[in-house]
Amino acid sequence: METVKKVLTSYAVYPLKIEQITDALYRIEDGNRVYALKRSSLTNKSVANWENVFHQVNAQNITNVLPVYLTKHRKLYEQVNGTVYYLAPWVEGNRQSIERLYHCIGNVHAKTKQSRPIDVQLIEQSFHTYKNQCKEKHKQLLTYVEQFESNTYMSPFELLICTHYRDLELVFLETHKRVDQFIQENNEEAVWNYSLCHGSLKFSHFLNENQTYLINWEKAQYENAIQDLVDFFKYETIVYDASAESFIRPFTTYMDANPLTKQELYLLTVYLLDTTDYITLIENYMENITKHPMVYQIQSLQRVYRQLVFGLHWSDYVENEYESISLDDLDDLET
Repeated sequence: METVKKVLTSYAVYPLKIEQITDALYRIEDGNRVYALKRSSLTNKSVANWENVFHQVNAQNITNVLPVYLTKHRKLYEQVNGTVYYLAPWVEGNRQSIERLYHCIGNVHAKTKQSRPIDVQLIEQSFHTYKNQCKEKHKQLLTYVEQFESNTYMSPFELLICTHYRDLELVFLETHKRVDQFIQENNEEAVWNYSLCHGSLKFSHFLNENQTYLINWEKAQYENAIQDLVDFFKYETIVYDASAESFIRPFTTYMDANPLTKQELYLLTVYLLDTTDYITLIENYMENITKHPMVYQIQSLQRVYRQLVFGLHWSDYVENEYESISLDDLDDLET
């Protein structure tokens, strides 16, 4: 607590109450305001990038990023014993609205979007390589399933893989199709869009009060906007009761704020259908690398499987909603 008080002194905040919420978050009251003090994971190397986020949102008047207070020396943070702390208003988190969430991050992506030329041939080559890798993974998975089915008794982990196999077949088929479509669109586009991406997008980093705020920009970077969406979908769709429809149906709200091209929609689909984590879990099991109990291994496999099933639902959504829409139509939506 002495360190916390020392940090607060640099902001001219003299606390009446300090409440530790998590290992890295404190709720501060000084009789006038309520603050959130964060002990960050920022380093001397990454803090400059984090500062740039706030310079960017101020310059472009982006109101969805929760602001941070300046110290007495007009710095965005205070460093004590090599650890970076920053102070922000305390916002009570209300029930999440996925429509507001989509509008919030879509607004950030749209306002910070920049287009840059890309090497079309290099990207095409890398995705042909990826398609071949997927074919090898498909063969590898079939080999595992045949081996498991030949056993007199299957372990629960092996049985689960055999149960999943029909859907994994669909995942590989859909991946093949979407990679081909991405390559085709890539040949028609010589530019790539970059936006300010949060880097760790999930429900817990959104706060809804009078408006929706995004917090914790410590992993922010400039990437294509779909990277945030991939992170969000993969993190949030692993829970057993996460319905694909609840994520997909409101997605038009994001598209209204930041329309994605067909190229981006196809690439987002490819990411969501990526089987790397699933195959790695099987390899670790076969090689007896993991020391986790069987229950943990089954839970991990089931979580990744849920992500892939969501990817299949997403692919259907793209096909039903956007396959017939031309790039010119998407450009018209943006304007």
